[in-house]
Amino acid sequence: MSKADQRVAELLDRWLASVDLHARYLSLDDAAYAKVQEWPAHARPTKWVVDLARTRLLELKKLLAERQAAGDTGFAEGLELMGLLTNLLGSEHVERFIPLAQPGGAATDTASTLPASPVKVTAGAPPRDKPKPARPLDPTVKVQTRRRSVQPPVRTAVAVDKATATVITDAVRLLNWGREWPQLAGLVARLADRPPEAEVLKILRQHRADIEAQARRPRD
Repeated sequence: MSKADQRVAELLDRWLASVDLHARYLSLDDAAYAKVQEWPAHARPTKWVVDLARTRLLELKKLLAERQAAGDTGFAEGLELMGLLTNLLGSEHVERFIPLAQPGGAATDTASTLPASPVKVTAGAPPRDKPKPARPLDPTVKVQTRRRSVQPPVRTAVAVDKATATVITDAVRLLNWGREWPQLAGLVARLADRPPEAEVLKILRQHRADIEAQARRPRD
């Protein structure tokens, strides 16, 4: 199995796991669905869309296995190129898509059947006590103040390795091309010689401020 075959197979498995989660989420009302994952803006997929996506994914997995057995190393590479070109050239910004659902990112919901190991949503922090009003100054007492010259904090440059620098460059380029932040990890991980999606996501989180500053885009 070539590296392209492996990357495509792993991507199809992630998509299939996501679609299976969406099939479970169909029983949730809109309020519960909005909380079960940290979703990008999208129109909630219907049962017909989820079922169609699962059917097509299974067909593509079967076709990929057949081409691998036949020794066709170019089939997976062609799929990767088509996916990249579709995102860069052919796709317009639409909300009707099935966002990637993470198996470990679901919140607990007692009214519906959710993944076996959901992540519990922690309660918000208790409200802070109201600060007491400052005591008025006595006009008869002279208060001496000392001026201090405040120096702006100096930002220390952080050395990054080649893989991290490549991911940052990819993310900046994709943002400038109109991609949304939640899409970056999947798009970058699909490129050749890039780290796995989990590692890409970690890099994006650590360097988000620098990426957005270079892309000249406001924070979501």
